[in-house]
Amino acid sequence: MTTQELIEEFQCPGCTCGMNIECGAYNLEDEGWHVCCEGHVLGTFIGAPNNAIALGLPKGFHKPGSDQDGKIKIKMDIRLWKAETHPKWNKFNIPIWAMEKDGFLFVRTYAPRINKGWVDVIEGGNFDLVPGAMNVAEFLDEID
Repeated sequence: MTTQELIEEFQCPGCTCGMNIECGAYNLEDEGWHVCCEGHVLGTFIGAPNNAIALGLPKGFHKPGSDQDGKIKIKMDIRLWKAETHPKWNKFNIPIWAMEKDGFLFVRTYAPRINKGWVDVIEGGNFDLVPGAMNVAEFLDEID
């Protein structure tokens, strides 16, 4: 997939700025290894105003969490990885949860040293990349 296709597939759905990269808020972050749209803002809420979700991501990976004050975030740290690329996981960047779906590997990565997490979406990724991660598909029906 192209950079634009990845962003339109996983970030644009439900974004308050628009449903494609022609929205006017599109702001490509290209770190050379992963990409994302810095303009992405969650615009979909389920049930309550403080229950934001990212429509383009599967259950288990679609909730943004909260900030230091306990307020639900409306921006998510999502990193999109083209085929043949992925994060360098180690003791400082730990793959916690993972799930293969539709040719992509979704991973919740946590960096305990700096207390930061990301949702990584890896085109063509598989569980061989994250041997210590829990397989979310095994308990998906338990996730709200």
